[in-house]
Amino acid sequence: MKITVFIKIYILTFFLISVPQPFYGQIFNPEIENYTIENYKAGNQNWGIDVNNEGTVFVANHKGLLKYNGQTWKLYELPNKTIVRSVLCVEDKIYTGSYEEFGFWTKNNLGEYNYTSLTPLFNKNNHQFNSEEFWQIKEYKGFIIFKSFGGIYVYNGENISYINDSQQASEITIYNNRVIVGSWNNGLKELKEGKLIKYEFQNSKVNLNAVSIITSFRNNLFFYDISGGGYIYNGQEVNNISNELNRLLAEYVINKVDFIDEENIVFGTIKNGILIYNILTKSISEINKDLGLQNNTVLGLKSHNGNIWSALDNGIGKIDFENPNSYYYDLSGTLGTVYDVAFFKGKYYLASNTGLHFFNDSNELKFITGSEGQVWDLSIIDNQLICGHNYGTYFVENNSLHPIDLRMGGVFSNVKIPKKDLWFLQGAYSGINLLIKKEGSWKSQLIENIKFPVNNVVFESDSVIWATHPYKGVYRIKLNKEYTKALEIKSFGENDKFKQYKTKVYRVNNNVVFYNSQKWFQYFKSEDSIGLFKRFEKFNGKDLIGKENNGFWFIDRKKAKEFLFVNNEFEELFHLRTSEIEKRLVSDYERIIVKNDSIRFINLNDGISIFNLRKLKNKLQVISEKPQIESVYSRQNHFSIKDSVIYIPFKDARYLTFEFFTPNMYKNKHSYRLLGKSDQKGIINEGKIILQNLDYDDYVLQIKNGSNDGSKTVFKKYSFKVLPPWYLSILMKVVYVLIIIGVLFAVFRLNRIKIRKQQIALQQVHIRETQKKINKIEKENLEKEIYSKKRELTNTTASIIKKNEIIILLRNELNRLLDVSPNQVRSKSLLNMSKDFIDNEKDWKMFEANFNELNEDFFKSLISKFPKLTSKDLKLCAYIKTGLTSKEIAPLMGISLRGVELHRYRLRKKINLKPNDSLSNYLVIL
Repeated sequence: MKITVFIKIYILTFFLISVPQPFYGQIFNPEIENYTIENYKAGNQNWGIDVNNEGTVFVANHKGLLKYNGQTWKLYELPNKTIVRSVLCVEDKIYTGSYEEFGFWTKNNLGEYNYTSLTPLFNKNNHQFNSEEFWQIKEYKGFIIFKSFGGIYVYNGENISYINDSQQASEITIYNNRVIVGSWNNGLKELKEGKLIKYEFQNSKVNLNAVSIITSFRNNLFFYDISGGGYIYNGQEVNNISNELNRLLAEYVINKVDFIDEENIVFGTIKNGILIYNILTKSISEINKDLGLQNNTVLGLKSHNGNIWSALDNGIGKIDFENPNSYYYDLSGTLGTVYDVAFFKGKYYLASNTGLHFFNDSNELKFITGSEGQVWDLSIIDNQLICGHNYGTYFVENNSLHPIDLRMGGVFSNVKIPKKDLWFLQGAYSGINLLIKKEGSWKSQLIENIKFPVNNVVFESDSVIWATHPYKGVYRIKLNKEYTKALEIKSFGENDKFKQYKTKVYRVNNNVVFYNSQKWFQYFKSEDSIGLFKRFEKFNGKDLIGKENNGFWFIDRKKAKEFLFVNNEFEELFHLRTSEIEKRLVSDYERIIVKNDSIRFINLNDGISIFNLRKLKNKLQVISEKPQIESVYSRQNHFSIKDSVIYIPFKDARYLTFEFFTPNMYKNKHSYRLLGKSDQKGIINEGKIILQNLDYDDYVLQIKNGSNDGSKTVFKKYSFKVLPPWYLSILMKVVYVLIIIGVLFAVFRLNRIKIRKQQIALQQVHIRETQKKINKIEKENLEKEIYSKKRELTNTTASIIKKNEIIILLRNELNRLLDVSPNQVRSKSLLNMSKDFIDNEKDWKMFEANFNELNEDFFKSLISKFPKLTSKDLKLCAYIKTGLTSKEIAPLMGISLRGVELHRYRLRKKINLKPNDSLSNYLVIL
């Protein structure tokens, strides 16, 4: 977000000076803050202004109603978008007047202001608006009085009445519990019981005609008559204001007036900004564009808690009338950078890089001729103002410069020699100079043996001093009794503890101490060495810039150049920090200069600052109010600020904004800490805290209010709760529990089913495994059986073959012996018998039975494919499938080997085998 830019003009306030200042003569003017369109983002013209009890500023702006809580600006437009001409804060309501329109605004639970129009309550049958605009609003005993150029209207909370014969009313004020009305043609009147009657002064008679301006404060009533000028009535008598003020009010055209307090009145003019008039001293001060106010036409005024708020023709101004800090600002730029200030014989003298300046009796800044060049030091000695100049030492008399000694060149400082009246040592460009006043005249001489520049001198004892070189550290120097010669010089410039080239030396409670590298050191005489100064350890980072009888002034550059005052026991008493001083300090040459018990000066790069120590102490004793929440919103929603605990939906916690302000504080700094799941802290810019991506949890937001002037800080705690996302709400958690229960039940059921299935599957696996084992056993048994049968078939076949071979052998032998046999009949009988044994059907049946057990469907399949096969063919096929060779088959069939081959050949043809096909393979796979 764009940071609001305040155009600041820092000018010193006249009222801090103990002697009243004449008009045009105020040296020091109050601090002014100018607010432009860039700040408040509305119309340039502002017609009226008021401040409520919390210090929130409401402005009648050309675009609508402006609100400023000290941190942020906000514009509220009327429903008809008309110009707001007047505004009044009454408790929690903000009344505004516009064109043919008046009503009030109230804050809702979200921190926004809503408008309620009162014009519908007006009885238009009795009175009609005639292009009226309402320029003033006042409250009296619960009644709201609106004034336009057409007359006066009174709202009693229920209806609105018009005051007859009120067309000539100029302004209204409440004085001593009475409604006093200024009239354009008949002086002052009083509104009583719904009628305007002539107002009578006690013990005084004043001839009044056209009273244009009127205001009051406690017992004081101010009114301005166009022909007679301004008057102040205190309840007993009527007194004229000064002729000079009347002249100026007429010349500048008075437009608005308000009391600051019982002694001071502030006037807003059309041509020349603001005039401030002190009733007791009759002194007049002006604040106009030349002195820092951004516009000279004042359309509205409001004094509140020491601030003068001005509604301008272009912008808004705030004049901090009671701020203890005030400033002189050289608009011309001729003054330059100020290094020292002196108040001498009722005049202010300013030592700068351009020379010596002073304020004359008219409090105009004047240059002392002949003082051109750098002036470092101003000292008041023996009722004379001594000037340490770039060219040497001078004294000031009759506002002119007179040389004392210019032989030694530039002089930085003057230090009084202990126990010697009007004896001084001067740090100079060429060494150390001895300055003595004798018989009414000054004499000086350069101390011998010191050949280096010295910008500061501190006494360790009557005859021992410490001198600082601008660039080469510090020296311990022993002087002779006459202070004319250095007897011993010891350099501490090479001290390894001094990291920076520039070392500052001071005498603190009889100790010689040094400041270098943002640390404090001390000289230990017994050891002739430099070590840490432990009593100043807590002041590391703080430079000493001023000493008083009851304490010390430090500047803390780490904290935006904050000033700190501590007593002689080194106890912190109070802080002083203002951003305007911070920006204008003379770096490394800051000084706190004492004028009297209350007034202190600070040198600046374009003037001087003055602050009233007594007022500062009183202000710091006031405890600041606690910060208040203004609004809480996300990118989509606004939330109620009146709840004890703010409940934030989870989606809105992604980008959550809290707006804060501290009542009656303006542009003060805040810091915050967030406690909860997201523990964070930081600085609040422009009263806004932006929290992002917060997790759901209970949070506590701590707001710390710290004002810019170092006053006490106050904490405020706000509680809010980021709700869980919808999917983590209580309802959803119930749903989740039910879902979990359902899921568990479903899982239980599924597990039971799964377990049952697994049991069945295991049973099936077991059955299958068992069946496999059975099958394996059966297979093994079958294989064993087949093997047994094959072996049996083989054995049987082999036995048959063996038997047949023997029979064939015997038969062949019988055939050979048949012719020589003595019994041929018996031999033939044996031959026939052998044939029967070879063709024994029993052998075949045995073979066939064994064969069929191994090849159950062989013959069926063979016959089905080849039905023409004979029984011999089938036998041959069986023998071949069994794996018998032709040689083994021949005995079985009782034929020769050739016969077997021939039979095989015929068989191949019957089953249509190709020449390359193997009969054995074919029959084996069949």
